[in-house]
Amino acid sequence: MAAEIDVQIARFESFFSDHSASLNGDLTIERLCEFGWLLKPRRTAVSLPVGKSIGLTLMGITHGNEWAGAAVLNDTLSHIAAGSINLNLPVAFVLGNPWAARQNKRFLERDLNRSFARQHPRLQEERRAVELMNVLKRTAYILDFHQTMRRSDRPFFIFPYSVQSLAFARQVMPRLTVVTHWGKPFSAEGMCSDEYVISQGGTGISLELGQNGLDPYQIAVGVDAALWAIRSAAMTCAGDEGSLRRRVSSCEADLYTWASIVPWPQTGFVELIEGLENFREVRSGERLGVVDGQPLLATGDGKILFPKYLTRQQQSQQTSRPTEVLRIMRPLRIEELPTS
Repeated sequence: MAAEIDVQIARFESFFSDHSASLNGDLTIERLCEFGWLLKPRRTAVSLPVGKSIGLTLMGITHGNEWAGAAVLNDTLSHIAAGSINLNLPVAFVLGNPWAARQNKRFLERDLNRSFARQHPRLQEERRAVELMNVLKRTAYILDFHQTMRRSDRPFFIFPYSVQSLAFARQVMPRLTVVTHWGKPFSAEGMCSDEYVISQGGTGISLELGQNGLDPYQIAVGVDAALWAIRSAAMTCAGDEGSLRRRVSSCEADLYTWASIVPWPQTGFVELIEGLENFREVRSGERLGVVDGQPLLATGDGKILFPKYLTRQQQSQQTSRPTEVLRIMRPLRIEELPTS
């Protein structure tokens, strides 16, 4: 099974050497970091925001057991090589944590997607985050591809709310569900990639494709999103947003935010009932599982997000214990969103 991601990682790295001659007529190729490359058009009329030299970053396998992102980047690069989409702005392609991916692990020492802007980086993912921050702080837009650990009945965007982030997500895939939040960081563990880009004056969104693996449908959704992200970022930077407005004007996407987060208990073992998949509806007081024999009940009506099913062995290892059991989402009206 690990051979599948080895093939994707090797395909990614070989693309830039195999196509250097054929792309050089229209594009320059720059190595940004290990497993990070920039394709830059030799001529463009697009002006990037002040302080940004990368128009868009497309990122995959930020979590090592979420393999579809690598395939999405590879297939997107194939479209560029075939000439089926033109690059009008510099686009970075980054594999976040291929070392963990080769072991089919979410991370090796610390969650990379909670490791940006940390003080005194020393663990492997913290050092990798420092390398990636040199790319992301130059980035105007980021689309980071993720997958869920449990089944999801749909792909969905998730990101910290801003007017620009919501507009970008709608331009990329107007009908796709959006889960957003504001006021507090996504996780108490640390900063995510999209949060870091936003903190540096850019626009950041993440796309959850579905349950982890190399599912062809999820990869196709991701490639469509990547190609539209390239178009949308270029058109927005060029001030040509008319056709993008027409793209989203007749579409309404479902909006959610979370109403509650169930924290992981300080002591004891969590055992969730079977079937708590992403977007499964629950009712207030419904039994979700047990913590050392005591019932774990839903704190309100809503839909499940990111349930954590861990074995007792995983829970006994401190590095495997998450900070939360699951989240419960509620529908969100556009009028509830902050105005700035």
